[in-house]
Formats: sequence, structure tokens, C-alpha cells
Amino acid sequence: MLEVAHTCLRIGREIGKGAFGRVFMASAVNIAGCPDPLIVAVKQLKKSSKTDAFDEFLDEIAMMKRVGRHPNIVTLLGCCTIKEPLTMIMEYIGCGDLVSLYTTLSGKTAKSGTSIEYVLDHNELHDFAQQIACGMHHLEKIKITHRDLAARNILIDERKTLKISDFGMSRTGIYVNTRNKKVPLRWLSIEAMRDNFYSSKSDVWAFGVVLWEIGTLGGFPYPSVSNHELLAFLQEGNRMAKPDNITPELYELMQTCWKPNPDDRPSFREIRTFLEPHRQIYIDFNEIEPSYVFPPTAEQSRQTMANNKS
Repeated sequence: MLEVAHTCLRIGREIGKGAFGRVFMASAVNIAGCPDPLIVAVKQLKKSSKTDAFDEFLDEIAMMKRVGRHPNIVTLLGCCTIKEPLTMIMEYIGCGDLVSLYTTLSGKTAKSGTSIEYVLDHNELHDFAQQIACGMHHLEKIKITHRDLAARNILIDERKTLKISDFGMSRTGIYVNTRNKKVPLRWLSIEAMRDNFYSSKSDVWAFGVVLWEIGTLGGFPYPSVSNHELLAFLQEGNRMAKPDNITPELYELMQTCWKPNPDDRPSFREIRTFLEPHRQIYIDFNEIEPSYVFPPTAEQSRQTMANNKS
């Protein structure tokens, strides 16, 4: 039984927020079968939220219950749905997301989040790709379409275990979106952009973008293409170029993930098979030309656009 009382929670500092909800660190007692206090992440819906937001929050809780437990997916530990504020209680992942990890890198070592010491290594990048593919294979098997797979939604803990998070847009099976809502445009497949059509194969497209994000250390996809030009850019057969530290074999996989016909893309089971052998898929950073410049981050891209307008 995941339903718990609000009195089981002692809310701490805010660690994130969105249009309708806020995320806090918290201490929880008598939760997930643990009698001792447990540090958790708590997502709460604002009391003034509209009916649509209320329903969507309950849908996200139901989706997290369906996802269940997997080592590479954030676990739902409990919820408060009988009284407001509606609350989701999730395992706390203390070292931030992949984008924040990469943007804090300075030289070849950096600290991120609380206590993780990160050494930039091509084998580590391969391990990250494998972990994400493993979590997405689980979703594929239980017929859940994530719809928002991106490096910003991949959390990392002190043991360098990656956890897929943020199931607010997730749906069961094939999904046609009929609501006019903001979507993660630069991670969307052609059919998702053009027809609002989502499936596990649109998640595969997004995974190809995540492989690019990993290889570029948090680069912003299509940095030279505007939002309104992106669909035409892709329909004309254009794709992101191969970064210098991605092997031709991995780039070929990425291009397969970006096939225009969803049926021509691999499954996550096939992707896991490709990534499992101990082949080198990212190039050792010591072998990259010193003149190579990594693609800009989202913040750098926004700054460039702002400068161009001024």
C-alpha cells in the first residue's frame, strides 16, 4: 500500500519547481517498509492548481505505480491522495541530472551535486548509455511511452547509477496527443512533431539524441536550427553531425534511431544488445584533437540568441 499520511513527512528545502508543482527534500517515517527516517524527494501539487493539473498529477502517480521498481528508474515510495496537497514521494537521487553534471565539468575532473567525484572517461559514457537503455527497455516491455526522454531527466546518484525520471508526460502504449501543451521539441521524432504521434519508437528517437548529449557533454541539440525550422530541417533528411568523440559505429546507431519511418528504428532490446559487448563506442578524450570545440549548452545557446537580437 503506497498511500501514506502527510504526518509521515517532514518537508525540507525546495529543490525544484514547475508550473503546477514543487519538489522538496524531505524526511519520511514508516514508508516503503522502513521504520527509520528516510531522506526522500517530495513532489507536491499547488493547492490553487486547475482541475486538469489535478487529474494529470493523479495520472502521473498511477503511471509511477505501473512502472514499478527498476534499478535505472526513479522509484515511487508513497503518495498522499486522500487530502491535499496531492503528494508523490520518490527516492531521493542526490547528485543532480546529467546536464548539470556535464555543465559543472572543468578540465577533466569535477564535482557535481553532493559528493560524487566524476572523472571524464569514455568507458563511463558507455556505461551511462547502457544504463539508460536498460531502463528504457523495461518501459518498452511494459508498454509505457516516456515522451520526455532527455539528459535533463536522467538523475545520477553517488554510486554513478543513472535513474530515468519525470513521468508527467508518459502514457501507456501508442499515444496521439490532442492537447495543445509544451513539448520537448528538440528530442521529438518527426511523427511526434508532425502528427502528435508517440510510441516506444519515438522514445528510441529521443534516445539517439541522448547519446548525442552524452557525447557532447550536455550540448544543446540542433544549436544552429530554430524551433520553427526544425521539422522541415529533419524532413529534408538532415540530422545532427557526428561529434568528434563518438565512434562511427555509435553514430550509425544514432542515425538508425533517427530513421524517418518508426518501423525502421531499433527496439530498446536491440539497442541493449548493441551496447552490451565491450566495444568502444565513445572515443578516449585524450585522442580528440585539441582544437575540437564541444557544441554549446542550452544556456550558451540562449545567450548567443539574446546577443544576436540585441
